Amino acid sequence: MTTVLIEDYALLRVAIQHVLERVRNADDILAISPAHLLNMSSSINKPVELLVVGCSGSAEQDVGLLSQAMAFFMPRLVLVLYSAMDQSVMAACARAGVAGYLPKASSPDALAAAVSLVIAGGECYPQPAGRPPSTTHASVQELRELTQRQEEILQLLVQGKTMREIGQQVGISVATVKSHARTLYWKLNARNQAEAAYIAVQMGLVRSSNGQPPPGKGEAG
Repeated sequence: MTTVLIEDYALLRVAIQHVLERVRNADDILAISPAHLLNMSSSINKPVELLVVGCSGSAEQDVGLLSQAMAFFMPRLVLVLYSAMDQSVMAACARAGVAGYLPKASSPDALAAAVSLVIAGGECYPQPAGRPPSTTHASVQELRELTQRQEEILQLLVQGKTMREIGQQVGISVATVKSHARTLYWKLNARNQAEAAYIAVQMGLVRSSNGQPPPGKGEAG
């Protein structure tokens, strides 16, 4: 299935496309500008699984682009990226069944994790102002005190590795990997691997794609 990216700024479009290629088939990604969409005479041959739309900052224009793109491509899933949060656009996204509303300033890891979460059937929207975070089974401090083995497995889960691949890489049985994964899911209040990866990246619990540790880890004492 195809992934379609619509973003007006060429450099940003290329950057987002590179992130999408980490979690989607590079040959099945179509990256276009809003102007290109207006000039397309017919839809693409393959079904569109994921539509990623970059907002311009104009609510009326953004909602119009989203509606047009969804009607044209008929995607199974939609992820919207914004430069500045707009409550009216976010509400329109929710009404339209958009699976995620994410800032363009998100790190590559956060964007990749969000795409994986959406593909897995999850949703990612900003936490409403004034509303406390959802209750989790473990505090942030407790999560930062994961064992070395748990940190290692969490890092591999975020990379999208399967249980078998993790077991082979770490040198433990698949059953043991699954046991560690269940513990991590419980601590993160996650239902599956994609959700756990997204939460872990958002909380800064794993190393970034450039190998840098999250804040507070790996610092000399």
